[in-house]
Amino acid sequence: MKHEIKLIREFAYLLLVFIIASIAVSGLVTYFSQMKMYETICRDRTMEVGDYLVGLVLEDPEDFVSYQHYYESHYQEMRIPYDFTECNTARDEFFTAFRAAYPGKSYKIDIMPWEMPEELQNLYYIWRHEYWILTFEQARESFGLPYTYYLLPDDETHYTVYMIDGERTEDENHPGFLYLGDSYYEKPSEHELLWNTWHNGQRYDEVYEWNNEWGHTYSCYTPLLIDDECLGLVVTEINVEEVNSMIVNSTLFLVLQLGILLIFLTALLLFFLNRYHIRRINHLSEQISEFSSTRAYDIVDAIRAYGYGRDEIKQLSENTADMIRELKIHEGKVAQAAQFKSDFLANMSHEIRTPMNAVVALSDLALKQTLPRQSREYITQINTSANTMLVIINDILDFSRIEAGTMEIAPAEYKVVPMIRDVVQMTSLGLGDKPVVMKLNIAPDIPKCLRGDSARIAQVLNNVISNAVKFTKEGTITINIDYETLADDKINLMIRVADTGIGIRREDYDRIFESFSQINSNRNREVEGTGLGLAITQRLIKLMNGTIEVDSEYGIGSVFRICIPQEVIARKDTEAAQTSEKVPGRKSLYAPNARILVVDDNSVNLFVAKSLLGLYEIKATCVLSGEQALKIIEKKEFDLILMDYMMPQMDGIETMKRIREEYPAYQNIPIIAFTANAVEEARDLLLKEGMDDFIAKPVKSEELEAILKKWLPENVIS
Repeated sequence: MKHEIKLIREFAYLLLVFIIASIAVSGLVTYFSQMKMYETICRDRTMEVGDYLVGLVLEDPEDFVSYQHYYESHYQEMRIPYDFTECNTARDEFFTAFRAAYPGKSYKIDIMPWEMPEELQNLYYIWRHEYWILTFEQARESFGLPYTYYLLPDDETHYTVYMIDGERTEDENHPGFLYLGDSYYEKPSEHELLWNTWHNGQRYDEVYEWNNEWGHTYSCYTPLLIDDECLGLVVTEINVEEVNSMIVNSTLFLVLQLGILLIFLTALLLFFLNRYHIRRINHLSEQISEFSSTRAYDIVDAIRAYGYGRDEIKQLSENTADMIRELKIHEGKVAQAAQFKSDFLANMSHEIRTPMNAVVALSDLALKQTLPRQSREYITQINTSANTMLVIINDILDFSRIEAGTMEIAPAEYKVVPMIRDVVQMTSLGLGDKPVVMKLNIAPDIPKCLRGDSARIAQVLNNVISNAVKFTKEGTITINIDYETLADDKINLMIRVADTGIGIRREDYDRIFESFSQINSNRNREVEGTGLGLAITQRLIKLMNGTIEVDSEYGIGSVFRICIPQEVIARKDTEAAQTSEKVPGRKSLYAPNARILVVDDNSVNLFVAKSLLGLYEIKATCVLSGEQALKIIEKKEFDLILMDYMMPQMDGIETMKRIREEYPAYQNIPIIAFTANAVEEARDLLLKEGMDDFIAKPVKSEELEAILKKWLPENVIS
């Protein structure tokens, strides 16, 4: 529903913008088109009415001239009309008096107006005056003009002394005064056209615009020529101020109507869009979202069952359903491929680690013996190369798990100082005979016990220190362990590793964390590795919500700073280390009375295990299968069992379960998984199935010693 409302709202916004733009454009077009049309009408009308009035006068010019002369001599009396109601009344009064004075005579045939007595002339010219007033009034109304008038100036003063409409103007703001009055006599430039029209008696076939105190006006000036004499000007004018306001108002009203209509049509359009399109799109979107979150493939049926019509949306729904169906098919293949990959990694790990177990362990054992110098050099190279290969294998397996998203962080309680000491002790062995001093500084008040994934933190620390060991030929490697308090039960574990190695160029900072990348420098070509160590380190730190930073000066050295949030379990620590030089080797255990059973289907692995255990004076019992293990348990008692996982016929898990079920005395005897399958999934599986601990092949004497110390009874260790 929220998606549907959002879609409607977005459509509404778009349509609103369209409506506003349409109304604005329509309003402007309407306004300017109306103004243009009205301007054309005004110009035409002003010319038409001028011609019309002049034509009326010229129908009987002699009568108009006689009326004009009478008006000139009597304008003081005639400027204000006599008391009569209409032109016809004045006409009837005149003809009644004329017939009484001249029975049987005809007006303007037998008797001319100027031949009549004064009293009869007065009645006649009152009628004619009223006629012209009525004529101009009718012209004004019929043509829709604000005013029309006929101007007669005084020849001497040029004042407008009378007008055809009978109203002598003395108003300085009246156009008649401005055009023909005293101000006009001085010929202002804006009235030059009017002056020339009057003076020359020439009609200009144009309408002119003026802006005066009367407003915005269109004017047309038509000279009244009788016998080549300009008796006056017929001026027709339209004041368009009010009309312009009317046009603006009508435009606004039209825009309002258009807006209401468009809003109504928009609402109707949105209704139909929602009913016939948006709902269908929204339903399809909801189905896709639900599938994305649940991976429920029955959504295909829901999509096909919904009525999407027969248009493009229907086709889209069909394509979506087909895509989900194809995805189901391919997802199974992807899962199968992922399983194949996991199986391959497990098999590769097992198959490579099995022979490597003999190489690493036996070369370690050989180096503990007294050997000729050249033989020791050969075996040292074998041991070093085998350990390098083992690191490469571990890096590839770790990186594969991280890239596949199967690497998980498993927080647990751990003691900080022992874990750090173990890592530093192990990595210090890689220094060999190099003139490098390794320093370890642990904050004295660092919390004793934390909660986090100690195995991954140890791996991170190991990778960074090992990196320093690789690239430092002489000088020092300093490891500082400190912390930053976030809350009572939260800290940031701060790790700083500084070396005096070859350093890194600033432009290469980002590359050191890239997969399968080593900085291409002549100074480090002899260093072996996959280039995965720091890439894995960065990804592990990110999985633990931490950060890693590097500062380096090429040729001087590098500093790596790591920050990992941890939960505090116990703060007081009496084991905190003081600054120490060159971490010393630790003492080996001695357990000649320990009874250990080693179960492995590979005789070489049994030989390796027996030889390693012999370092601690332990005489191990070795068998080649689970069946043999069950038989010998019936005869002898053991303190600890090292159990290979991948064995034919009866694997390590089945053997372990049968021992627990068939021999109650072995319920609490530790059974340690002893396998070449070192992938994380195998470790988790073995521990989940009931193995007490896990040790991966190839086995190193330090790791084996730690397992023995952890699980052997104290009474057999001395």
